[in-house]
Amino acid sequence: MGIYSRVFFLIILLILTAFMIINPRETVAAATMGGKLWLTVLLPALLPFFIVAELLVSLGFVKFLGVVLEPIMRPLFRLPGCSSLVVAMGFTSGFPIGAVLSRKLYDEKLLNADETERLVSFTNNSSPLFILGAVGIGMFSSPVVGYILALSHYLSNFLLGIIWGFKASSSSKIKIRQEKSLWHDACQAFLEHSNPRSIGLLLADAIKNSLNNILAIAGFVIIFSVLTRMLSLWGIIDGIASLLCSLFSAFSLPYPVAYGLGMGMFEMTLGCRTTALAPQDDLFYKLLAISAILAFSGFSVIAQVMGVMAGSPVRLSFYLTSRLIQTILSLIITTVTYKIIVAPRLAVEALSIPYYKALYSFNAWQISLTCLAIGLAVILVMICISLYWKINQL
Repeated sequence: MGIYSRVFFLIILLILTAFMIINPRETVAAATMGGKLWLTVLLPALLPFFIVAELLVSLGFVKFLGVVLEPIMRPLFRLPGCSSLVVAMGFTSGFPIGAVLSRKLYDEKLLNADETERLVSFTNNSSPLFILGAVGIGMFSSPVVGYILALSHYLSNFLLGIIWGFKASSSSKIKIRQEKSLWHDACQAFLEHSNPRSIGLLLADAIKNSLNNILAIAGFVIIFSVLTRMLSLWGIIDGIASLLCSLFSAFSLPYPVAYGLGMGMFEMTLGCRTTALAPQDDLFYKLLAISAILAFSGFSVIAQVMGVMAGSPVRLSFYLTSRLIQTILSLIITTVTYKIIVAPRLAVEALSIPYYKALYSFNAWQISLTCLAIGLAVILVMICISLYWKINQL
């Protein structure tokens, strides 16, 4: 961290400390809200993924995937086959499982610097639990809204991975394995790189590492909840909203929606909730705003990702560029989906769930385990496709 970054961080820290001293009640309320969000949504949504992912890496399963799925991952993303685990888990779980797994593969020397940076840039997604459940049903009382937002969010990140693949370094564009005994080679790689430790020790280490990661996320969520409350009370979010209205005056951006965008720049959940509660009846503006918030993910999530990747070759500038590209792609997809396909038939009723209950009205454990099963099923399907292609080449 450079001297200017340290000074800027120190100034923000001193200002936040002053706010907590001046407004202790608001600080406790914001921290409580962040803690409740972590306990009831993030903990059950992410912990199973963390534990399973740790075990799959420790057991050498990623080496197996690295051989079997090389024919798919290289042409598509210019990435090794082992990154398929990160793609599957990243698209079916939530922030920051993609960063955690990318860091794990980098530390295991399964990815080089360029591959790690590209992989982490498009495998950190908002969870289906949040988009379909909390936003679609909880905030808009409409599964259709959740489907629109999910399509734009996941498709834009998928396209981002393909775009960065075209700009991959020459070392990532190596030839795909041509051995005929693909299945034999995969099994051999799995056996050679299996961890010799006992299953009990592997499970204990996986749980310990997963709990460390999930507790770190709790700290990020709570501190950014307090920071966002400070920015809101001191009128900084109002200033950002006014600036956004001026910048997008040609599009007649409503001020309440701009205010939600301002909140979403710092904390994704609060930004989506604020935008959904905007009094304007124009659903199109709300969908665009929430789509942008989900794609950018907010500085809270960005800080989580960069915290996980600290000490790795992943650059903040590259990750921010990726978020901006995804935001543009997501807005285009949302516009096309809404205008051409959905607008004639879409009907959204008034909120049926109070906003303060929207995030906590679902069985998060059940949905999380379902998404985990879907992620593993995606890997199985990719293995079958890869083997089918290989058989046809023989």
